[in-house]
Amino acid sequence: MTLARGGFWLGIALFAVMLALGAPAGLSDKGWVTAALTVLIACWWFTEAVPVAITGSLPFLMLPLLGVAKADAVAANYMSPILFLVLGGSMVGLAFEKWNLHRRTALFVIRRSSTAPSMLLLSVMVVTALLSAFVNNSATTVMMLPIATATLLAVIGADEGAERTQDQKNFAAAMVIAVSFASNIGGFATPIGTPVNPIAIGLIEKNLGVHVSFVDWLKFGLPFVVLGIPACWWILSRVTLPFTLPRADRDAVSHAIGEVGPMRTPEHRVLAIVLLAALAWVLQPMFEPLLPGITDAGIAVAAALAMFVTPSGDTRANGPKVLLQWDDARNAPFYLIVLLGGGLALADAVVKTGLSAWLGGEMGAVAGLPLLPLLFVIALTCSLVTEVASNVATATIFMPIAVSLATAGGYDAVGPALAAGLAASLGFANPAATSSNAMVFSTGRVRMADMLKSGLLFDVVGAGLLAIVCYLVVSSQ
Repeated sequence: MTLARGGFWLGIALFAVMLALGAPAGLSDKGWVTAALTVLIACWWFTEAVPVAITGSLPFLMLPLLGVAKADAVAANYMSPILFLVLGGSMVGLAFEKWNLHRRTALFVIRRSSTAPSMLLLSVMVVTALLSAFVNNSATTVMMLPIATATLLAVIGADEGAERTQDQKNFAAAMVIAVSFASNIGGFATPIGTPVNPIAIGLIEKNLGVHVSFVDWLKFGLPFVVLGIPACWWILSRVTLPFTLPRADRDAVSHAIGEVGPMRTPEHRVLAIVLLAALAWVLQPMFEPLLPGITDAGIAVAAALAMFVTPSGDTRANGPKVLLQWDDARNAPFYLIVLLGGGLALADAVVKTGLSAWLGGEMGAVAGLPLLPLLFVIALTCSLVTEVASNVATATIFMPIAVSLATAGGYDAVGPALAAGLAASLGFANPAATSSNAMVFSTGRVRMADMLKSGLLFDVVGAGLLAIVCYLVVSSQ
């Protein structure tokens, strides 16, 4: 029996058994029914027994049937404003990719880097993280992997059949792993960096009534990226895959990664729209008194609309007339609307039925910890669970629990909730944990042992950094 088939029947079996057993003391029947549905959905999400987007539609089907919530109330979660932030941000990222701005950014940084192999590794990580803050992690990995491979071959030699020293093997593995790790880290920076980020924002707004703006998110995400990239670089280059190699020849590196030519009109126009959108996100709190209807999601949709109506200025005979066309937009992750909406709907039920509060009470020993250790326990737990589970599922299930633990301990719940939501995007050790991990592992340059060793170490370090960042930001407010 395959893992998917086993997960399908295991989920149904656990769901049936839980319903048959009845609610434990202190939890309402609706809360227990929601717990059973959560277990079913978790099994299907974790094993991908059913396509994840279809599993995301289960709350809309089951919550009304089980008498937990009305259909229209559940459906409202599938049209949450935060989902339009995901959609608009995806369109902006597609335009960035279409006109090759991501490659130009990468080459600009790497060519100006020191030619010391360790510095080339750091440069690749920095530019990957920068791009991943605005472009889908998988797309960033696809774009950066050939550049990283070309760079490492310029350092160790392009003859793939040659016998490599251990230092050369370590450098090659570190360079490839760095693309995946930096792509995942960079996604923490902005609300549109990963699909989990909008989920975290939506859950905080729904459960705590606290609006997390683009700028508010940057206070948590950017410090983690600024600390995480050097920490990850140090782990790869000094601890798990150490290497000592001579400086590379700058001309060889430039030749290996290629040329892109001067910027063309379409690139200038896409860049202008991206910069205007970024500026609007940053200044949105200042504009709100004048334009009460302006939101981060609205800005994302406006930027996407601008891509579809702005003439491209492409002078080629068969060039696109506008910056983004519908054929391009078909590559947007529309399935995320159902997936993320299902996560929001399930989390809403977990809170409203009292399930999260009951779980928090059952974990009273953890709630009694001081805030910083509590944040670390939450982040580390989520980082380890997300190695074998969907990032969205981990955030959806653990964020309400984190809120309950914080409330039981008498702490501001925003920090623990964000620690859980952010940690759900860690998952660095398992090649199957993220598509970026899978892509770099498939190159054949990375041993399973290297990824496990490097990934697990950064899971722990990353959980610690998230705990510190959340503690400092919440304490300063």
